[in-house]
Amino acid sequence: MLYEFAITPDVFNRTDCDAQPELSVILVELLKGLRDNGLVANLHKDKWGVHVSNDMLPQLPPGLRDKLTTCLALLRDRHRLIRHPASASGNPTTDLDWLNLALVSHARIPLSGIVLSQNLQVAYGIPNPDLIILPNVLESQQWLGRRRSLTLSMVEADYRNVLAPVLRHAKSLTLIDPHMNSQEAKFRRTISLCCQLMGQRGYVRMPGRIDINVAFRDQEPDGRTANDYLNQWQHALAASNGGHGHRIRVFLWDWDAGAQGMHDRFIVTDQCGISVAGGLDCRDPAHRTETTWTLLDEEDRVQTLQKYDPAGTPFRLVASREYY
Repeated sequence: MLYEFAITPDVFNRTDCDAQPELSVILVELLKGLRDNGLVANLHKDKWGVHVSNDMLPQLPPGLRDKLTTCLALLRDRHRLIRHPASASGNPTTDLDWLNLALVSHARIPLSGIVLSQNLQVAYGIPNPDLIILPNVLESQQWLGRRRSLTLSMVEADYRNVLAPVLRHAKSLTLIDPHMNSQEAKFRRTISLCCQLMGQRGYVRMPGRIDINVAFRDQEPDGRTANDYLNQWQHALAASNGGHGHRIRVFLWDWDAGAQGMHDRFIVTDQCGISVAGGLDCRDPAHRTETTWTLLDEEDRVQTLQKYDPAGTPFRLVASREYY
């Protein structure tokens, strides 16, 4: 539900935009679309962003430059500019150098596509269906095939396929499900899968923070103290997080009679939010059922997280504990 593209710096070339004014419109629409569910490969250890901002954008007409600058700033604020390793052969100095660097990242973990200028494609000269020239990008299958909702089976294989790109670059993850507890295998499978996938970028592993928000009244077995439940979570998380190095916190929430209670289920990262209609349980393949995952708008992602901030929550925090 997140789609990562590389964009070679030559697409911001002033000469091409002047010669083909439609390219300016396409470029703005490309970056606007990426704000919804896209990631941009910030190649060469963030130097792509520096090169585009300092060297390419200042050459563009002020109106176009301002629109692109605003889009890139919003992508950065949403943690959608994804840092990739530095080139092993030194600083890129030509358009082909940047393209080759994008192809190296693409070989490590496939990108959704690499957007480049028509001139650079001609200079590269090797047919590659993953290269998309800027004039065609908004009509390409890679672009049109982006999904904001997915119907999938509640089994590990389907969860893994969807969660891998969602958690690959996430630094924080919030799981919200009132019915989730440490005693049922169907919930432990989901947590273990998240621990496995989070920060798996294809090179150095990046441990993150995982917050688990559950209802105190739905913990198993019934009738135990909050401290008992937190101890149970500790044992379960030791197995799920073993060797992965994430920092995990568990929050037990409750609410008064007649007050707003926990109901909806979510997977929220620092980059996106997903509403999970059927809950966060990952079932045995013999008892599979389907559910629909839907990408949240950014405003809804922020509001969902605010509900589980102890400073402004409508719920009552019974107890919490940080592990590892």
